[in-house]
Amino acid sequence: MTGLFFLATVVDLTAALIIFVGALSERMRLYPAWHKVGLIVAVVGLVCQAFRNIEFLTTGVSPHDSDLPLWILKDLGIAIIAYFYLYLGVKARIGNKTKQKRKRTIK
Repeated sequence: MTGLFFLATVVDLTAALIIFVGALSERMRLYPAWHKVGLIVAVVGLVCQAFRNIEFLTTGVSPHDSDLPLWILKDLGIAIIAYFYLYLGVKARIGNKTKQKRKRTIK
């Protein structure tokens, strides 16, 4: 069981590092602000989850974090990214329909 927690901790920290380094690249200037915010929130959540796992690995006791569960931020960050991609997709689809209606009425 502790082997899985160790593996999850390594994966969380590695993913957080990859996302953080990717966020510092020059290409991130091309992405919208909400994408950057979602990635930063996800990185904070991954790091919090990793430290929560480290606490369990060192003490053997599951941490009590019901007051402020910061590890939920990893899910929130991914949800921010997914929500705005869905929003852009719906917005583009509605925009295409209104452009087609305008062309039909103009003719």
